[in-house]
Amino acid sequence: MKLVVVSPQHKQEYDIEWIEAFTSVGSLIIQEGHAPIIATLIAGSDFTFILAITGEKKIIKMIRPGFLEVSRMSVLALITQDTAL
Repeated sequence: MKLVVVSPQHKQEYDIEWIEAFTSVGSLIIQEGHAPIIATLIAGSDFTFILAITGEKKIIKMIRPGFLEVSRMSVLALITQDTAL
């Protein structure tokens, strides 16, 4: 599954196994094949994902709110500000 993280500072693409994100409707675990959704990411929460090839865990701290667009094969995270990736 592909993850694209876009902020004013950068754009990063990752091949991932899954994502955990805290949204306005609660915590979501997203894997390939997930039903399409659009959700608001909560400021002050962590956005966590696991890289597909290495299994490495990455965490992005959400400083301000953002948005998550999920399709069956990809996730787009639009964030306004974050800690370094």
